[in-house]
Amino acid sequence: MRRFNLKRASLLAGAEFRSFWTNPSGGLAILVFLGLSGVLFYNAVADHAAVSLGALVKGRVLSADLTIFSQGLTNLGLVILLVSPLATMRSMSYYAQGGHLDLLLAWPLSPWELVIGHHVAAVLTLGLLTILSLSPFIAIWIMGVGSLAVLGVSALGLILLIAAFSALNLAIAAHTPSPLAAALTSLGVLFLLWSLGWAAPYLPPWAAYLAQGLAIAPRLAHFAFGLVDLNDALFFLALTGVGLWIGRPLPHRR
Repeated sequence: MRRFNLKRASLLAGAEFRSFWTNPSGGLAILVFLGLSGVLFYNAVADHAAVSLGALVKGRVLSADLTIFSQGLTNLGLVILLVSPLATMRSMSYYAQGGHLDLLLAWPLSPWELVIGHHVAAVLTLGLLTILSLSPFIAIWIMGVGSLAVLGVSALGLILLIAAFSALNLAIAAHTPSPLAAALTSLGVLFLLWSLGWAAPYLPPWAAYLAQGLAIAPRLAHFAFGLVDLNDALFFLALTGVGLWIGRPLPHRR
């Protein structure tokens, strides 16, 4: 068993990162990510303007933290959900196709170097796209709208979300026979975890408790409101660890 080597993992991460930006699927992911995030940011600003006008008539002033930032940054998490499978669909599913993971393991890399290298590349890719999508929020904060603390805590939540989603996507890609199947399966699993909280009111008490515990959207919403909850952070870190563990390419996986 090869020992984990940070340099080899970082070289793989760099190669995968460059590959994403030079691949047609990468261009599609960029267009989808920036397009959706821009539309949702505009909707958040429009909603804030409409609600603020109604509040102003009643003599109240509505904080942008409760509308533009909380709503817009939560919506950005949904964009990450939709695009993250595109960032990982090619990672290891190509080698899973036809049972070629043994070929992947013939490289001078350990299983942990492979999965962590691919994971870091996906996190860097989605992180860069997220930073670009945060620029409108930064711009309106410079103009005096919103809170820097809320923006910073939301960015932390989005980083944890990206790490968890990327790890889960890699775990699915390692067991899926084609990139397209990996992307569609990842999308279904992530959306299920995202929306579990919506079904909780209609489930038996034990199932509702389980659904609320696994639901992702409410946990991200806490960060979007500027609240740092250790349980939420540990939840995302646990998802990341489980995804990386399952996603390790091993010779017997076919």
